[in-house]
Amino acid sequence: MNPATIINALANGILTAGVSAFMIMLYRSDGVVKRWPMTGSVLLKISLVATASGALFNCLTLSTPSISEIVLNCGLAGVFAWAAAFHAKLLKDGPNSQHGAGNSDCDSEQDFRSEGPDA
Repeated sequence: MNPATIINALANGILTAGVSAFMIMLYRSDGVVKRWPMTGSVLLKISLVATASGALFNCLTLSTPSISEIVLNCGLAGVFAWAAAFHAKLLKDGPNSQHGAGNSDCDSEQDFRSEGPDA
């Protein structure tokens, strides 16, 4: 079997699993997607299902596409694997676990009038 075919099959398998896990976490939690208008939520769901289904079909057919398509599949697999891991951690630890208390730039009480050459 061609190494490009193996890489493509692995990328599509990871992409299928990543999109599926991402979709489960996205629609299982009581997140912002549940508050979207129904058309936006349904369009997102259809797009994710089409992505996962296409990746699964590519994985099962063991095709050897061009190098540019293999690179694209690897990139998408990486993005969705990261998104699934990020959302799993976010659901487990909560949204504030990524930053320490008070370390956000938005929490700064700095007076900008005292900065600059006119100060």
